[in-house]
Amino acid sequence: MLTVAGMVYSYRELDAWKLCAELRDKVLPLLKSGPVVRDFKFCDQLSDSVRSPPRNIAEGFGRYNPGEFAHFLGIARASLDETENSLRDGVVSNYFPAENVGPLIRLLARCRICVNRLQAYQRKAQSDPRFKPKKPAKNPRREPS
Repeated sequence: MLTVAGMVYSYRELDAWKLCAELRDKVLPLLKSGPVVRDFKFCDQLSDSVRSPPRNIAEGFGRYNPGEFAHFLGIARASLDETENSLRDGVVSNYFPAENVGPLIRLLARCRICVNRLQAYQRKAQSDPRFKPKKPAKNPRREPS
């Protein structure tokens, strides 16, 4: 997709979304084999938390409002924290080898940095007058002729 002057036309063009989708695509296969498959609750929680960041970035982008987008980015960041905690818990519980999780934690840290920067930008853009709600024009009553 072509962009003009740095404009983004789809959430799929955002680096934050790309990194979070990459993380999701690398974590989900870990839940398909080994001792983790017997812990259904753990698998459901990790699956949900790793799917949440790209989903919330996409939804926030679709709101076309910097304040709302920043809110959804906050949810995405919290889900990244939950994902990191679950990955570390998976190592402690002997569900995953530490050498498999280490690179995922590093990718997750890159996701968090990217989401934080995008959120800071959205919060700054929130004060831009172009995104302020427009007040309805006063429409004087017309007297019947």
